[in-house]
Amino acid sequence: MPNNYTLGRGKVYFARFLPGTFTPDGYFYIGNTPEFSLTIESETLDHYSSDEGIREKDDSVPLEVNRTGSMTTDNIDPKNVALFFFGTDAPVTQAVVAAAPFVINDIHVGHSYKLGQTSINPAGHFGINATGLTVVRTAGSLALNLNTDYIIDLEGGIITFVEGSAVAIELADITVTYALRASTRTRVLSGSAPVEGAMVYRTRNPKGDDVVFSMPYVKITPNGDYALKGDEWQSIPLSLEILKPPVGEAIYRDGMPAYA
Repeated sequence: MPNNYTLGRGKVYFARFLPGTFTPDGYFYIGNTPEFSLTIESETLDHYSSDEGIREKDDSVPLEVNRTGSMTTDNIDPKNVALFFFGTDAPVTQAVVAAAPFVINDIHVGHSYKLGQTSINPAGHFGINATGLTVVRTAGSLALNLNTDYIIDLEGGIITFVEGSAVAIELADITVTYALRASTRTRVLSGSAPVEGAMVYRTRNPKGDDVVFSMPYVKITPNGDYALKGDEWQSIPLSLEILKPPVGEAIYRDGMPAYA
């Protein structure tokens, strides 16, 4: 038998299950995965003969097998971030919203505030329209000036009151009147349960035979730090639990077809 020396490379695909089923809802490419590995551990019950001399093992029965894995991707896509957060990703579509007041009570100068943030809208508003934007100190209806009394991040919806302003004073009430522009954005919502689905790994080895690993039932959980700030490329570490589905086996490894 010739040696199959292999240098591993390949692409990982994942599909969430359709609700209430073990049916994959279409695979998406995870993106670049610098690390991808599987670990299989087993536990056995051993039997020993004690009839004479030293005890000798004469049987061994497997009790359990545990299939896990780990994966790191540096593709910071919302779908991958959602896997790390036990969550989901979806686009958010914002229609045009006419100008309306938003009151910020008892401001602290030098502090920032998220426009539109309420208990029912914790993320607040995005895409503030600069046209018609007014910022007024409620007492005396004194208008605040951009860059002198406040600065604003229109896309992120964050307003900051400038220290040293003669109008934006400590504990003043401020009314910000603004409209929202039509826009779309991505959103990831965190959850509390592992993401379940199916996984496929298609190798593209520079050395060694190519194969396809199919894992019909996989649970994905976070595995370490997702560094939001630093001097290295961001990466998302994930743990895998490869389970046996109701029908079939846990792992399939298929070689490439040889044609007649």
